[in-house]
Amino acid sequence: MNDNNFAGNSKKAIDFLGNEWTYDCMGCSITRGEIKIPGGIIYEGNYTILASDPEIPIPGFLIVNIKRHINSFSELSKEERNEVGNVITYAEKALKELNIVNEVTLVQEERSKHLHIWIFPNYNGMTKKFGKGITYLREISEYAQRTVNDEKIKEVLDVSQKVRKYFEEHNINE
Repeated sequence: MNDNNFAGNSKKAIDFLGNEWTYDCMGCSITRGEIKIPGGIIYEGNYTILASDPEIPIPGFLIVNIKRHINSFSELSKEERNEVGNVITYAEKALKELNIVNEVTLVQEERSKHLHIWIFPNYNGMTKKFGKGITYLREISEYAQRTVNDEKIKEVLDVSQKVRKYFEEHNINE
């Protein structure tokens, strides 16, 4: 995986369906609806959008995109922090209660220039092949991009639909 293809480091990206986008800021383009995420938006709140990662075809790899163009978690308002926390909580619950994965890794880094949080599913097969921990996320992501096929795409889209339904059935603001 070329680092220049990651959000915030380039002005172009290609999703796992082969669609190419041009953007100034990927997070802002997603917020404005200019980038159509494969599988669609799972949840949209006042401050966040939850969707599958558009570039890396791993079922259950979810991205919490903050609508406002900020760079750091510390810049979130109290209301934004509450919504982010609820979205992460319910996304994790959905992945676990729907028996998609038993464990996730949360990642947030400031290099992308638009705050987003990875909810990265830890599959047993990935752990056996690559190891466990944040160190292996890049290798796993590269492997997923290299080995994408129609079956894997269908699985990613199916998981997105299941998580969307989970969100529709639960009031995350309670």
